[in-house]
Amino acid sequence: MKKDFVTSINNGQKIYPPLYLQPETCMLNGRTLLVIQVPSGSQVCRHHGRIFDRGHEADIDITDHSDMVYQLYARKSVSARDRILREICSNSLAHRDFSSGYVAKFVIERDRLYTENANRSHGHGALHLSSFEPYAKNPPISKVFREIGLADELGSGMRNTYKYTKLYSGGTPEFIEGDVFRTVIPLTPVAVEKVGPQDGTQVRPPYETPYETPYERILIFCTEPRSKAKIMQH
Repeated sequence: MKKDFVTSINNGQKIYPPLYLQPETCMLNGRTLLVIQVPSGSQVCRHHGRIFDRGHEADIDITDHSDMVYQLYARKSVSARDRILREICSNSLAHRDFSSGYVAKFVIERDRLYTENANRSHGHGALHLSSFEPYAKNPPISKVFREIGLADELGSGMRNTYKYTKLYSGGTPEFIEGDVFRTVIPLTPVAVEKVGPQDGTQVRPPYETPYETPYERILIFCTEPRSKAKIMQH
């Protein structure tokens, strides 16, 4: 079984690009277990030429849906969440009015993420991607940020935030100009479940122990006879 698994997973006609995984063999109560740890990767894999995406607890065949395939490749090529955070944090520093004593804010709520920052405003109200005119408020700082890769050209922060918010949550960010500049990023329930606050105390299943690795959790789970299907679900 171990040999067949390794042969199949290395076959480019079945899994592309091939995965080079080495199953570990362990014994538990006289039974032999094969433990396979599959690391997360930046590449989009195909199974028999089909592309699948993970939706909650199911695998969805998206091969024939070009928009979904594009979004999957976009998520793999760059973390939309990380790019959003990069843009709003670097913009907060590059455009801040440092003569103000206003304390900058970065707040994550269930349905949105928002920042507030002291600002030398050149207008008031919501900014729109199609009509806003970028203005360098701290040119020396912006220049340093461009040199170290934390900023691109003037105005790119707003454009990038729009782009990656669409990929991350499907929503539209808000930019509100004033003496306090506000940026609001809408969040989806799935995004909040992964990185945001949770209500109540999280309770672990009764069979779970402080062990951290999947290998050890499977061993604990298999102290009683389990079917292959239940082990895979676990």
